[in-house]
Amino acid sequence: MLAVCCATAGAGGLRVEDGRLLRNDREYAAVGINYHDAFMLVLEQRPGAVERYERGFAFLVEAGIPFARFAACGFYPDEWKIYLERPEDYFARLDELVTSAERHGLGLVPVLFWSYFALPDAAGEPIGAWGDETSRTRGLMRRYTREVVERYRDSPAIWAWEFGNEFINEADLPEEVARRSWIVPDRGTPGARTAADRLTSADCHEAYADFARLVRSLDPTRPIMTGDTAPRSSAWHLARGKGWTPDNRQQWLETLLAANPAPVDTLSLHFYHPRRDGSGYPDYGVKGLSLRDHLALAAAASREAGRPLWLGEFGPGLGEDNEDERRRQVGEFLDLIIELRIPLSAYWVYDSPNPDLRVWNAVAGGANGFVFEMIAEANRRLQAHQDR
Repeated sequence: MLAVCCATAGAGGLRVEDGRLLRNDREYAAVGINYHDAFMLVLEQRPGAVERYERGFAFLVEAGIPFARFAACGFYPDEWKIYLERPEDYFARLDELVTSAERHGLGLVPVLFWSYFALPDAAGEPIGAWGDETSRTRGLMRRYTREVVERYRDSPAIWAWEFGNEFINEADLPEEVARRSWIVPDRGTPGARTAADRLTSADCHEAYADFARLVRSLDPTRPIMTGDTAPRSSAWHLARGKGWTPDNRQQWLETLLAANPAPVDTLSLHFYHPRRDGSGYPDYGVKGLSLRDHLALAAAASREAGRPLWLGEFGPGLGEDNEDERRRQVGEFLDLIIELRIPLSAYWVYDSPNPDLRVWNAVAGGANGFVFEMIAEANRRLQAHQDR
């Protein structure tokens, strides 16, 4: 029987065995949510940030949402300086958050390196340094990973370890695009980018494998995730210097599998509902393939590879301004999650202060508030399905 999430189930205990996601030695499925800013607001020293996530954790558990994916790091290079210059202060803040999650019984999926440019910038290196195992960037990656995993591996709140957020979406792009990448000098980035700031898929794969090997040496059981999105619609061709030629199904699948190198033991995917005009968000997936077919393709590939599918972000289409349509799109995702037996998934996003995320932002008693009951109902349906 599948143990299905609920607020009272207790946190922790996830592992992958024989291609299945297990919790407390029973096959498991759960729908959670992204609480992206829970720690970032603390790093930014926003007034009331701790009280905000305290209320948020309590609400999510009460609403029947068992876990939250969050950025366990800063977004900009200047926020990494807190860790580099005042590590005791930094970890005191993160300790408080993890302890709060333990107290409330909420699971956490921490993302250790959210933005692809921040760590290289903080290390004083170009973004391409991710691909150099001898770089300061990779050395700092290993240092932070070791400190975080050793510090929290005994916490029942930690469900899994995730590397970053959608690094592969920046990979293999033309040099002129890389030169325009995230130039915000007052937040610690350089004032200009060069060709060395171009990130390749090979850079990503090497960094992911390095991260996963270290995590597995420190924590023998918890799932390891890359945090990547669905590959771009031309990712296979871009990686081979063949431009923006659309990929076919097999090429897309090959790219997806390659982006999750061993010992990563899950298959990461982010997917948003296509716009009503049929276009995707952003330019990813196989041209002409439906949402259902994309998720079915990925679910089948994950079963064949023996790596449980992790749908780390899902949500309505970009720019969807009709609440009824957003509700329908979220419902379609949840139906597919249940139908396709996707083990772990997380809605994007909860309680964000960023107005640019208003299409997705779910707030208790406010915008997109329907999301919470829909997720709780999806989890009830999962349990009912297994109890039959």
